[in-house]
Amino acid sequence: MEEMPTLNPNAEFAGPIPGASLTTEIGNRPWENPPKETSLDTVINNYLRRLQNDEIITPLLDAIRYGTSITTIVEAVIETAVMEGEHTIDVGILASPVIVEYLKQASEVAKIDYKLSDTDIRKGREPKKISSRLVDEVLKEIEEEEKKKPINEDIEQSAREIKKTSKGLMSKKSNKEDMQDGI
Repeated sequence: MEEMPTLNPNAEFAGPIPGASLTTEIGNRPWENPPKETSLDTVINNYLRRLQNDEIITPLLDAIRYGTSITTIVEAVIETAVMEGEHTIDVGILASPVIVEYLKQASEVAKIDYKLSDTDIRKGREPKKISSRLVDEVLKEIEEEEKKKPINEDIEQSAREIKKTSKGLMSKKSNKEDMQDGI
């Protein structure tokens, strides 16, 4: 009679258990429910009402002042609202031009120089240039350092000895020419 094979005790599976995503009650996640608002007018009015609050608009204007583009801020606000189930992504995309215009006007009133998009930020930056004089100086320093490095004959000699005495399984087979050259 043949013996039954034993299971490998190290073969434990660490993956998720099937159905683990269904461990909470249905409807507990924002994406499992219908959005709170579906009307574009209502969503726009909610955003404009929130943006009139000083506690919300002041940090946004500070972010604009320090170089964040208006479209980046609007995209972040809309994506957050979509994740929280306030509205759908398509309603958020339709509402975004109104929010962008509001933030543009608020920036102008606050006398903040704003950038509308990330491409505007990239265009506004001056290209970085390296002075040819600096490049020449660095190259000269590198050449001088290389000239100062002495060739250490002791290291070369010990490397030759290691090559000669290497007798490992995968070592190179030596022949008479290699021995005579000292390699």
